[in-house]
Amino acid sequence: MEISIGEIIKTKREEKGYNLSEFAKLIEISPGYLSQIENGRRTNPKLEIILRIIHELDIDIEMLLGIESTEDSYLSRIPSLLKLTLAKERNLKTLSDPDVVRKISTFSDRVLEAKYILESPELYSLFLEDVLIQTENTLKRYMALRYLIVNNDRF
Repeated sequence: MEISIGEIIKTKREEKGYNLSEFAKLIEISPGYLSQIENGRRTNPKLEIILRIIHELDIDIEMLLGIESTEDSYLSRIPSLLKLTLAKERNLKTLSDPDVVRKISTFSDRVLEAKYILESPELYSLFLEDVLIQTENTLKRYMALRYLIVNNDRF
C-alpha cells in the first residue's frame, strides 16, 4: 500500500497537534485548500505552499516524495531548483541570527584550515568524513533530547 503525500502531511500535522484550521492559517492558505491537499483531491499545489508545509511540519522532502533515504539516490532525483529553494528557505531563517552566522563562520574556517594543517589530501578526506559523521550523530542526540523535552511538556 502506497502512502500519499496528503496522508503524510495530515499525519505530521496531527502529530504536531494542529487542527486543520490552525495549520491552514499558519501556512496562509484556506482550510478547504489544505483539506484538498491532504485528501488527495489537490495533487499539484504550488511549490511555495509545499515549502511552507514541510518547513512548519519538519518533513523531510525525501520522505514526502517517497524517495529512498540514501544520499546519492534521493539527491539525484530531486530537481536542482527544488534543492536550492529548500536550502534557501531554511538557511535564510537560520542565518538571520548574527550569533549563528558567527559560529558557522568559525566552524567553516576551522574545517577549511584543517586541509593545510593535515597537508595530506587523504587525511583531509578522512577528516571531512569524520566531521560529517560526528555532526550527524550530534544532531541525532539533540533530536532525541528535543523529543524528550517536547513529550515531557505534554505530561
